[in-house]
Amino acid sequence: MINGAMQIFAMSGYRHASTDDMVKASGVSKGLWFHYFDTKTGLYSFVASYSLKYAMLEYSMCSVGEDEDYFDVRMKLEGLKMRMTDKYPYLPLFIQSVLNEEDPDALPEINDVRDLYNEQVGILLGKADYSKLKNCKDYLLLTDMLDNTAGALLEKGYRSGTFTKESYLREFQKYADALKAVVMKSSEKDDV
Repeated sequence: MINGAMQIFAMSGYRHASTDDMVKASGVSKGLWFHYFDTKTGLYSFVASYSLKYAMLEYSMCSVGEDEDYFDVRMKLEGLKMRMTDKYPYLPLFIQSVLNEEDPDALPEINDVRDLYNEQVGILLGKADYSKLKNCKDYLLLTDMLDNTAGALLEKGYRSGTFTKESYLREFQKYADALKAVVMKSSEKDDV
């Protein structure tokens, strides 16, 4: 049931997600569905909370060394996110959807867990070594650029039906390497 709801919410967003589509994607009866979840909002709240907490648990096992640069830490987090697709195939796109959700009916249900998720990711990225970056004083902007890249790659892969974790990581790595080449100090560029 979680995977079916996650898939439909990820592909359609909260507002356009249909419980009929979720029932169909889950392969359970509508009666069973509504036995557990009275409303779409309650379901969304449960799935968002479960998914983000699951991701945070996985991230909590991620160790960041003092000498790991920002891009290595970011790739480590993307790799963890892709590993989670073994159990929850739509999890990365769903997380992206929750982080971008703006529906006023959904926001009160997800704000707290979304803030916790963003805080944990921020703590992990904050442990990275930023000393090799040049002319990049706004690290939040750097993160936003990579978040937007990740979101676009996920959307493209899932919507076209060609998503694989391997292809996603290869594509993301190309964009991260291009950005890294721009923001690294000159003496470090040769190593890229």
